[in-house]
Amino acid sequence: MLLWSKNEITAHAVGTTSFYPETRTILEIGGQDSKIILVENGVAVDYAMNTLCAAGTGAFLSSQSRRLGLEVEEMGELALQSKHPTQIAARCTVFAESDLVHKIQMGHSKEDIVAGLCQAVVANYLNNVGKGKRIVSPVVFQGGVSKNVGVVAAFEKALGCKVRVDENGHLMGAIGAALLAKSGSVRREFDFSMENVEFKTREAKCGRCSNNCEIICVYRDGTLIDGWGGNRCERGDVMHRKVE
Repeated sequence: MLLWSKNEITAHAVGTTSFYPETRTILEIGGQDSKIILVENGVAVDYAMNTLCAAGTGAFLSSQSRRLGLEVEEMGELALQSKHPTQIAARCTVFAESDLVHKIQMGHSKEDIVAGLCQAVVANYLNNVGKGKRIVSPVVFQGGVSKNVGVVAAFEKALGCKVRVDENGHLMGAIGAALLAKSGSVRREFDFSMENVEFKTREAKCGRCSNNCEIICVYRDGTLIDGWGGNRCERGDVMHRKVE
C-alpha cells in the first residue's frame, strides 16, 4: 500500500528519511498516540496507528511517574539501573495503574518498577501497533518517548537490533511537513501577523460507528480549516464531509 497523500504519516516518513535515507522502520510514540511506519526506498508503504488506548504513550508514562514521585525525565536512567524489571500489566491503562499500586505495596524497588513500565510500553506497542508488521532494520525511534533511554533499551532487547534515536526525533513530523510544503507547487506569501484572525473551536460527534468519536473542529474567520479526533478513519474526516 503506497502512501502518496501528504498527511501525518508521510510527514514523519519524509522527515526521517531526509536524515536517515536507509530507514526501513519508523517507531513513533508521542504523548497521546503511537504509530509504526514501514519504508521502502525512502517511501512509506504501510503503517498502523494506536488511537484507542493511552497505555503505550507518553501520557501513560507521565501519569505513572507522578504516582511514583518521579520526574518523567528521570525514568529512563532509573530503568537502566534495574537488575530484575517488574512485570506490569500495561495492556490497559486502568489495569496498569492497579497493577502498579499492587507492585508498590509488594515492595518492588522504583528502578525495577520503572524498568517494568518501559518494557510494558514496548510490549504494548509491539502487540498492538506493530502486530502483523514486519519490522526490518535500520529502525528509527522518534516521538517524545524516544527521549526515554529505558524504553529505547527495551525496544532494542525486544527487537534484537540497534534502534536509532535522533536528538530532534520529537520534531520529525514537523520537519517532514515543512519539507512537503517546500516541495509543493503552490507558492504564497506567508505573514506571521495573526492579530486580526479569529480562531474558534467546536465539538462534534462523528456518530458513524459505535466508537462515536469526538471531533474538535477548528474554524478561522468562520471557515472550517481542520479537525482532529474523528479523523482516525475516513468516516470521521471532517474536511470531506459536513459536520452537523
